[in-house]
Amino acid sequence: MEKIDPKDNIRETKSYEHFSFLLPAAKQWFSPKEMAVIIGKTDQYVRDAFDNQKILGHLFNGRAPKGAEKRKTYMIHRENVLLFLFETANFLPDDFMERLCEILGNRTVSQLLRIQKKIDGIVNSRSVGFFNRRAFGEI
Repeated sequence: MEKIDPKDNIRETKSYEHFSFLLPAAKQWFSPKEMAVIIGKTDQYVRDAFDNQKILGHLFNGRAPKGAEKRKTYMIHRENVLLFLFETANFLPDDFMERLCEILGNRTVSQLLRIQKKIDGIVNSRSVGFFNRRAFGEI
């Protein structure tokens, strides 16, 4: 969830949301194989991390009687995928922004103008929805 900084009317993003664009928007639950694709590891790595509680989730087998389960079914909620990404990152969102600004500081004026045009387009497309929600008291 983003919040508005009243001082300069800029949204501040919570840390775990820094990675949310990596996940499919409507998907809430992930298998080890799906999470492995997202984090660039194998599904065995994900299962091992799950078993060691580095990745949090649910483990079940609905078909077998209690105590007779032989096959494990791993399910990892979206927030736990984001939590894992945040916990294993060696940076904070502010660090990312600072480094991005350093990179921009080394661009030519021509490059910066092209980048500014792209940013303006993104901001304008997102501002329409933001200001509509604000007008209706949703923010």
